[in-house]
Amino acid sequence: MKLSALARTFRTVRHLRPSQVYWRLRYRRERSRPVVEPWVPEEIELRGDFPEVPLVKHDNDSNEFVAMLEEGRFGHLNKTKTLGHSPTDWLLGTASDDRLWTITLHYHAWAWELASRVVVGGDDANRADACLRRLLDDWITNCDLVAEGSRDLAWNAYAISTRIGWWCRLYHLLGVEGRKNWGELENTFLRSLWRQTAFLGDHIEWDLRANHVLRDAVGLAWAGRFFGGSQADEWMQSATKIALSQAAEQVLPDGGHFERSPMYHVHAMEDFLTLGSLVDESAAREILRETWRKMADMLAWMRHPDGQVPLFNDGGMNGACHPRDMLKAGCKVLRLEVDIKPRKGGKLFENFGMVVWHGQPWSLFFDVGPVGVDYQPGHAHADTLTIEASFEGERLFVDPGTFAYDNDEKRYYDRSTMSHNTLCVDSTDSSEVWHIFRVGRRAHPIGVSCDTTDNTLRATGSHDGYYHLDGRPCHTRRVEITDQGCLVIVDEISGRGRHSLEGGLLLAPGWTARKYDDSWEIVRHDKRVYAKLEADNVTAETLVRPYSPEYGRRLDVQRLAWRSFVELPYKLTWRIEKHP
Repeated sequence: MKLSALARTFRTVRHLRPSQVYWRLRYRRERSRPVVEPWVPEEIELRGDFPEVPLVKHDNDSNEFVAMLEEGRFGHLNKTKTLGHSPTDWLLGTASDDRLWTITLHYHAWAWELASRVVVGGDDANRADACLRRLLDDWITNCDLVAEGSRDLAWNAYAISTRIGWWCRLYHLLGVEGRKNWGELENTFLRSLWRQTAFLGDHIEWDLRANHVLRDAVGLAWAGRFFGGSQADEWMQSATKIALSQAAEQVLPDGGHFERSPMYHVHAMEDFLTLGSLVDESAAREILRETWRKMADMLAWMRHPDGQVPLFNDGGMNGACHPRDMLKAGCKVLRLEVDIKPRKGGKLFENFGMVVWHGQPWSLFFDVGPVGVDYQPGHAHADTLTIEASFEGERLFVDPGTFAYDNDEKRYYDRSTMSHNTLCVDSTDSSEVWHIFRVGRRAHPIGVSCDTTDNTLRATGSHDGYYHLDGRPCHTRRVEITDQGCLVIVDEISGRGRHSLEGGLLLAPGWTARKYDDSWEIVRHDKRVYAKLEADNVTAETLVRPYSPEYGRRLDVQRLAWRSFVELPYKLTWRIEKHP
């Protein structure tokens, strides 16, 4: 390993907790040994008091859904693959491409959707029933724990936890009548479900922690309410203990999720909502209920006028349930009175690190927080001091989003500083993002402040992400919304020496920009915005850059870009307002 790579690795792992290192080494050692079969009782007992757990995600409403699966075609995350049938190619082993697509295949949301078609009845019911039974039997047979390559993604703890939830749901959704054709499959299904839970219980992701451990608790809680007996009680006790510890660890005082991804904030809300519906202890349910309420209050602020969240850090609009559905479901199930209407005015979420403004004509999100929690920044982007903004109800300036979780150029672009609506010094990322989920050196926010009135916003933040460069450059950004509705963004770079500087603003699809000297006219239908760039020795241009509003979807959009090679300190100002 080169010295530079070794130093980067040290900058990455030095933030880990000792327990994370211990569990990673323990699991790695275990994988080098023969698989230990989980114990399964001869007679499997089921609980009869299975609760109604809200379902706030429903993706596959295509009339062709059953026909596709009959033909061995699986579609999700904007991609359809033909995997055949009898047997199906379940893509076992280590995946270098389409990792997220492959692990999502093993979540088995498609199985619940087939079960729902069986229950609804109609022309598709018999076909959906036959397809469901065939695919479940195929998966159980060919993706067994001892099958070559199954441990990588099919028996990944996060996938198991998610799959347990869908399997428990579909089993109770079908009922006795819906399972009348299952025969021996029912016993095979229940034994496999038990084995998966037993394996999960011994492989909680304490090495990764964060949203993975929370999802592991959800899987154990599902099984603890599904099965009966002392082992199931132990699973529920473990789920409850983990859920309470993660509520305290992962949810910040201002209600934000500590990974600082709005999409994963919604994911965590869904998991806390599920846990609050499943756990037995009333005191634990109350704590989880209050945790969800805190997160709901932040989510009510953290939405564009279109209802969706900004895409800071990892995230896609198809990566979690719709925020509106999450808020409605939680308030109903947990019997909470939370004002879920869109907010007005401005607010600084100091712990999460986000300034939010909702008014006319702007909705604005300003990232002034750390890239994530130090010991698990896997979903972080090098995007400190970036913004997203909507103008008159339409997204205008957008984050590049996240296409996939593969170790390739798309992943690097999505995480890089140059792809975001902020500023890059000497072609260096503000935080040292590398591989798929690694971060070495991290930018830390400095001097964050926010002042608002009924009609105005003034927020400021700096970061130290470039202190390691010659001359110790420091980026400070001030964002203002004036009482005339003008958005002003002032970037100041202090320090010494000559440096290359680059930045820009990424436009949402549908907006087109026409450049005039140091300004642009930006148009979408009947909306016109005027953006003026004020700076010395700057070259400005309009570029075409990729944008991923959803996982698996990549669009070409325009970017208002600038670059300069100057002596520090330096100042640059954007003035963006409705076209006169």
